[in-house]
Amino acid sequence: MGSIARRLGTKEPGGKALFHLDQGMGGGKSHALVGLYHLANTPEAFLAAELGGLVRTEAEQSGNNLDLSGARVVVLSADNMTPGATSPEFGPATNLYERFLWSLFKGNKPRYNQHLAEGPNKAALARALEAVGGPVLILLDELMDYAMLLSDKQHIASMPGEKAFLNNLMDAVDEVAQVAFVVVMIRSDLDERGYTVEAEDFRSYVATRLERNGITVAVTEAQDFSAIIRRRLFDRATDLPIQVLAARWRAGADNAWQEQVFGRLGASRSLAGFSDRLATSYPFSPDLMALVREDWSRHAGFQRVRSTVEIFAATAYHWIREHAAGRWAPELVGVGDLPLPVVVEQILSSGLLHGNERAVQGYRQVAATDVVTKDGTQGRARELDEILSERGADAGQPHPALRMATALYCYSLVPRAQAKRGATKPELLAAIYRPEGVSFHAAEEVFNALISDEEGLGALDVTDTAAGRGLARYHLAVAQNLRMFFRQAKNAVQPSDRDAYVWDRAKALAQANQGQFDQVIPVAMPEIAGPSLSQIFGDVDQNGKTRLVVLDPRRWTLHNGRDTPTRSDVAALLGVGEQALPVDNGASCVVACVNTQRRDNVRKRATELLAWRSVLGQLDPDDDKRRDALAELRTATERVDADLLKAFQHLAYLTRTDRVEADWQRFDDDTKSSLKGSHVWDALVKNGRAVYPGKLSGDYLRTLLSKMPRALTLKEIGQQFYKNAAFPMVPSSDDIRRAVFQTLSGPDAYEVVDGNGEALTISSVDELSIGSMELSLRKATGAPPAGTPTAGTPSTDTTPDTDTGHKPAGSDQPKQGSGAGSRDPEYRRYQLEVPNRSLVDPDTRRALANLFQAVLDAVDPDTGGDLQLLDLQLNLTADSTAVEEIEQRASAVGASWTPEELDF
Repeated sequence: MGSIARRLGTKEPGGKALFHLDQGMGGGKSHALVGLYHLANTPEAFLAAELGGLVRTEAEQSGNNLDLSGARVVVLSADNMTPGATSPEFGPATNLYERFLWSLFKGNKPRYNQHLAEGPNKAALARALEAVGGPVLILLDELMDYAMLLSDKQHIASMPGEKAFLNNLMDAVDEVAQVAFVVVMIRSDLDERGYTVEAEDFRSYVATRLERNGITVAVTEAQDFSAIIRRRLFDRATDLPIQVLAARWRAGADNAWQEQVFGRLGASRSLAGFSDRLATSYPFSPDLMALVREDWSRHAGFQRVRSTVEIFAATAYHWIREHAAGRWAPELVGVGDLPLPVVVEQILSSGLLHGNERAVQGYRQVAATDVVTKDGTQGRARELDEILSERGADAGQPHPALRMATALYCYSLVPRAQAKRGATKPELLAAIYRPEGVSFHAAEEVFNALISDEEGLGALDVTDTAAGRGLARYHLAVAQNLRMFFRQAKNAVQPSDRDAYVWDRAKALAQANQGQFDQVIPVAMPEIAGPSLSQIFGDVDQNGKTRLVVLDPRRWTLHNGRDTPTRSDVAALLGVGEQALPVDNGASCVVACVNTQRRDNVRKRATELLAWRSVLGQLDPDDDKRRDALAELRTATERVDADLLKAFQHLAYLTRTDRVEADWQRFDDDTKSSLKGSHVWDALVKNGRAVYPGKLSGDYLRTLLSKMPRALTLKEIGQQFYKNAAFPMVPSSDDIRRAVFQTLSGPDAYEVVDGNGEALTISSVDELSIGSMELSLRKATGAPPAGTPTAGTPSTDTTPDTDTGHKPAGSDQPKQGSGAGSRDPEYRRYQLEVPNRSLVDPDTRRALANLFQAVLDAVDPDTGGDLQLLDLQLNLTADSTAVEEIEQRASAVGASWTPEELDF
């Protein structure tokens, strides 16, 4: 302003006559033009003011006195002009040249017509300026508005003439003393609307000549923006609490905040210089002003004061009202404290988005869905605050997720310095920092909730740094990228679909990895409530098969602190526990079950997999994103299977020491899984509950048989491996056959006898009929006599009878209880009933075992008495002397013993 006053008010030679103001709105151009107008139009009053005094001092530095008497001001407000049309303030004029003359001669029509007739050449324009007889100040405002109108096809033909006039006027001004020409022409990259090709060409033409003959000046810089805002909104104050607040800000940051947040923001944003930065921004946070100054001000039109002042004014007013109402308000208004319900429209219309309506609409939608709605009641960040509150997360403020999400929104609107997108984790954490009451871990919990794939912000996009260098960046995107497709699809996945997929994969993996088991039996969760355990597990108990039973993870899990129902069900399945089911083959059954915590991980993986499937269904076959989605789906499938195998780490089976009970095992090695039969079989072998193929020896079988109270048939021996937990599980019946054959030789040899007690000669494994009820295995009584028959043929003793009374085995010598001289039998029917009885107590269990052993002894033809009939209900018809022990043992355990007289 001082330079222009010197040009107008002194006859000092030299100096620039052309001045170009090219800042966007907010740079102070309008204020400068108003000041210049008063300088030339009412110089006495202006120079008498404080600002005028400063201008006079600057203008008279060369020693010449300032004289502005008789000055003329030509005001051309180009944003209020229409090419080819007249207007009241310019009389008959329809173009720039005519309007210039009309304004220069203050509407004096004769003089206007006189000079109009000379044309807009340089010499004619110089004569017109000199004809005023005093200083002339020409103010041409918003020239590009006029250029945009000229670029329309209706007026494009007049554009060359307008260019020529401006070119000649600039040359004439430069040559005529005491004339200054100020042109306001904003750069295209600072105008939020952008320019047409023709308008941009017009600007380049004029700018070239302005640069040649004039000077481009800035009234204020972007760095002064905070001062502009403070000056517009607040009264000047001298007692601001800057030092106190800065000291508290530094003192409240513990090591975690210092190292993980402020230490990673860069030297210009550390707490070391916080006091100085706060002095220029208070009551706004230095980070907010840095965002405005260093990032937003780079983009077209943001410095439009009307928009930006509205944002900051509405923000300040909002928090003043909140504080006055006794509600929480920030000590410094930071990036996360712009109240979007109040200012979102001002932000979107501030020029940041370059007039891009799609981007404006997109970010309007993102604000409402991911941050907060205009009524302040909904939005994902708003919901996350409620979720965090329910979890007991305390970040020392009512809405930490909303503040952090708002900061992320503001950081995401436009590319920042070095074309970076969005914000880093330290920047987002800093947005909710307070000197007291905000622990770093609580702030990090808020951050993790916002970026969570399960519950975080739907429009979030993450840019990972190359090779792990630097910090990942987070921003809210409006373009539908693959991650956004995935998030939307993920939110649509139903828990029932997820769990069904997990169960299907568990069954498939177990069936594909059967190992040494004869059968894999999946047990699904009932589709409807109500079925009993006997119905649910109805297909599990099977004769002569080793079974790996896989339980549905939707119902049965272990190690969650509440797994008692699962343990009870598994025990019942195996035939033990308080609710034991009547099973015969529990000893050859192994139950595979999932770990609760690991099941949760699998569910997350399955949700991701189903989401990627959905994304693929939404993409066109030729969509570029399809290839990446297929890769993500393959990875998700692999992760589900890997995590599912890890999750099935539990197994249960029966063991027998002094009692039969369930043994619970867990794989701590992540490479092992209870869904893999070979892994389970290895664990059984390690714990003595199974053998590998070909590893069941005759010596081991002899040891097992030695503990049996009587000799067993070959079929009973085979059944022991499936029904008796003292016997190991075997891969096949061939292992049992080989072991039986091995017992027939060596020390403590056994022999196979037929139903008459005759020993048989077994020469090969293949001769053993392991399922025979007629052949038994007992300890050998001595060397077989000459002529011992082959397998299955009774021996014939050729030794004649002697008077010793001994007869060969199988002769008609009397059985126990029916020898010569015994009394005539007295038959009755006896009914034994054992009510439901808990087997938890070892003593009770042993007493019942003794009872049934007595029943077995009575039925055994080698040890029992005169039993005539036995049905499945244990209704016995027998001589009274043959069941005395059973009656006694029944009485000892409190069983019901009911004799019934017979009619015969």
